[in-house]
Amino acid sequence: MTALPRPALPRPALPRPGLPMTALPILMYHGIPSSPDPVPDPLRVPVDDFRTQIATLAADGWELLGLTEALGAKATDPTRPIVALTFDDGYTDFLNAAVVMAEFGARATLYVPTGTVGTDGYLDWDQLTALAASGVEIGSHSRQHRPMDTLPTDVLVDELVRSRAELSGRLETPVQSFCYPHGYTSRPVRRAVAEAGYRSACVIGRRLARPGDDRYALPRLQPTPGLEPNALRALVTSGEPGLVPVVKRALQPAWRVARRAAVHLGHPLT
Repeated sequence: MTALPRPALPRPALPRPGLPMTALPILMYHGIPSSPDPVPDPLRVPVDDFRTQIATLAADGWELLGLTEALGAKATDPTRPIVALTFDDGYTDFLNAAVVMAEFGARATLYVPTGTVGTDGYLDWDQLTALAASGVEIGSHSRQHRPMDTLPTDVLVDELVRSRAELSGRLETPVQSFCYPHGYTSRPVRRAVAEAGYRSACVIGRRLARPGDDRYALPRLQPTPGLEPNALRALVTSGEPGLVPVVKRALQPAWRVARRAAVHLGHPLT
């Protein structure tokens, strides 16, 4: 793969923990297929829809940055109109997104589970190296993409430490950000992420990241296929609508207990 042009703007340093930050929309993407799916999948935004979304945000005056760069920029100037772009899982169709982002001067953070690198449907190390050289921030999505909050402590630490070492060693770039597989986390997991050397981490959350949010549980918003421009504008200014995000957050502790029980019985839930 030919490396995309390196971005001209410098990356600001990540802010110190606790530094104030105004609301930051963090968008969460997964697959960016070349053509629409026969049945729309909320986790797969076709490249033409993605281009429309990026074009809308750029035309409205938003700066489109990776997460670490966005956090640093907001710390320097809390009033900067920034949207952070994140992508989970390291699918090969991220290359479609990379082409679109290059058109608009946008940057992003790509969260990669190292255990799938180079397997069918996933980016390989050469592609990841080229993306990192082009200005895409590569973050960790663990090794095996398992829910972190049900793992034994030694396995949890291995998932966090080894994935970060693999990425930084192979790509020769700092790995500062983590994304929880399936969005699941807990206080002990967040503490382990910090101790492993990461400086931020993402959940799903379905709301804007606001001042005072835990930097190791930054919420994100999910654009979907066919999202109209005005709906996208509402998403990045107000967060996801309705009670579903609130209910999901309220049910997380009970769901964690159920998933831990399932793991002990040999039938893990995701």
